[in-house]
Amino acid sequence: MTDVYRHRPKAMWSVRENGRVTGHAPALALRDCWFRVSESGRLRALRGRREVHAHVTGTPTDALPPPGAIPVGYRIQEPGFRRRDTNEIITTAIAVYFLEDGTCLAEF
Repeated sequence: MTDVYRHRPKAMWSVRENGRVTGHAPALALRDCWFRVSESGRLRALRGRREVHAHVTGTPTDALPPPGAIPVGYRIQEPGFRRRDTNEIITTAIAVYFLEDGTCLAEF
C-alpha cells in the first residue's frame, strides 16, 4: 500500500511506501483508499510540533478524476478528513485524485 500526503514546503504530494518516502509528485491517484489521521499526532501538531499525522492509503492508479468527483480536505482544527460539500467525516473512498494545485478529489 502507498501513503500520500501534502508536503507543504515543496508544494507537492509526498509518496511513502512501507514508512519511507520514495518520492514526490505534482499529481497522482490512488484507488481502494482509506483516510487516516492520528489523533495524538494532530494534538501534538496543534501544540506546535511539525509531523505528518494525516495521509491517504491506497493502491496507485493512472485514472483521471471523473466529472462528479467530490472535493475532500483536512484541517488540523477539526478531526478527520471531510467532504467539502457536506462537511461529513470520511474514512474510505473508491478512488482519490491528488491534483497539481494541491486540491484533492474523491470518488465514493
